[in-house]
Amino acid sequence: MKKNSDWKGRIFRINVGYSRLVLMSAFFLFCLTPFSIFSKELEVCKEKCNFFSIQAAIDSANSGDTIRIGKGIYKEGMISISKPLVIEGSVGVVLDGLKEKHVLDIRSDKVTIRGVSIIGSGVSDTSEYAGVHAEKIKYCVIENNTFEDNAYAIYLAEVEDCIIRRNISSGNAVNEVSGGNGIHLWSSKGIRIEGNELRKHRDGIYLEFSSNLKIEENFSHDNIRYGMHFMFSSDNDFRGNRFENNSAGVAVMYSKNILIENNRFENNWGDSSYGLLLKEISESILTKNAFVHNTVAIFADGCNRNYFTYNDLKDNGWGVKILGNSESNQFVRNEFKENVFDISTNTKHSTNSFRENYWDSYDGYDLDLDKFGDIPHKPVHFFGYWVVVYPFLMVLYNSPVVNFLQAIEKAFPIVTPIDLEDPKPSMRGHV
Repeated sequence: MKKNSDWKGRIFRINVGYSRLVLMSAFFLFCLTPFSIFSKELEVCKEKCNFFSIQAAIDSANSGDTIRIGKGIYKEGMISISKPLVIEGSVGVVLDGLKEKHVLDIRSDKVTIRGVSIIGSGVSDTSEYAGVHAEKIKYCVIENNTFEDNAYAIYLAEVEDCIIRRNISSGNAVNEVSGGNGIHLWSSKGIRIEGNELRKHRDGIYLEFSSNLKIEENFSHDNIRYGMHFMFSSDNDFRGNRFENNSAGVAVMYSKNILIENNRFENNWGDSSYGLLLKEISESILTKNAFVHNTVAIFADGCNRNYFTYNDLKDNGWGVKILGNSESNQFVRNEFKENVFDISTNTKHSTNSFRENYWDSYDGYDLDLDKFGDIPHKPVHFFGYWVVVYPFLMVLYNSPVVNFLQAIEKAFPIVTPIDLEDPKPSMRGHV
């Protein structure tokens, strides 16, 4: 009898212990399960809904809820989001900021804005009002939205690990002073900017003190100043973007370790316009880019130890303008075709190297049939050198005097910088 009692007691204790384990496991599972599993949807529409106001729905929602907005124009001024939410619109949803402040102001991690048209941010000389403004948050997603008539479309400050994807923005910039930027990042990192179209802003994309960015497949065109402009922003990649019909294509300044790959810079014309302006850039790679119909394809000022390879520079005023304060850059296996000047510089002595590039102006020969020229190519011409030193001389281009000097130069090449040459020019293109 005693043994039977001990056995029953042991079974009881085991069952109690098992029950406690199950309850504790359930508790921890509940605590660790993402709140999205327990989230609900709130509907906003113009009639027959629980909510007619987006802000009211946000205030009533719990973290992780989804707010679905029905077709209509919602004139609510600034909408503030201070909890993790998904805000998703359908066709014909317009959020009107009434020209007051930001249209959407994000102050929480894990906010998604998707599928809405955002118009009418405020305009100010002292504040950067935007269609979507986010500050000191993480893990936001801003995708498939349309922005119109905003000073800034998207403005992120001290933001991390966000995605800005497949948005279309048409700005209201009239000049550089009053206009804002399409996508503006300040002191942010880990941002992916993918597949956006940006036009009629001051700069299509502007980055400052931001790092570890992936900027891919964007189309930035018809902006007042730059298609993209970034300063003090190292360790970034941008690939597969198009920059067309801007006052200047892209300006990259005071940064290092930048990958610029497979981008297209086209039709960026003006007295001081460039396809790509590089200022104080070092230890970066520029490869497989196309520069077509720009005043200056690449302008390098104070750039050191960069590697340019497999780029196509065609039908530009200047292929490369590289100043004497740029050193130890390498130009390898690029193509220079139909440019007025392939290379210009303001110095007679250079530490930059050019090798195995294709030059359509090369008139040498390949007797050993190794597909490289047997004599070096000197890409800097007499007149091209002096135009960089004295720009006003450009008015003499194609004049009889210049044509005469160029004929003399062919006979006596010592008048050009003798240490800037391609010792092994390619006889056919690489790109």
